[in-house]
Amino acid sequence: MFRNILSEIGGFDLTKPTSIFNDNQGAVDWCKTTSTKGMRHVNIRENCVREALHEFNEIHIGHIPGPHNPSDIFTKEIKDVSSFLTLRDTLLSRSPSL
Repeated sequence: MFRNILSEIGGFDLTKPTSIFNDNQGAVDWCKTTSTKGMRHVNIRENCVREALHEFNEIHIGHIPGPHNPSDIFTKEIKDVSSFLTLRDTLLSRSPSL
């Protein structure tokens, strides 16, 4: 995993889980549950996220609201100036909790 490569280079603490943020609340909820009855169509390899979360404690999945998602400035069309300014300000002034 990428975490192990970064720890070999140095400066990465493997004792703490890596935070991953997603703006899809359904995906975040799915990762945090252990039941897969409603998701039988999901391929087994997609369950590696759940294993990393529940069994190995390698990651922490968190929700980030769409309007405050800094990756949107690179992946979404900006339709108005206020949306761009909100995303720009979010990107340039990261809070310590993220």
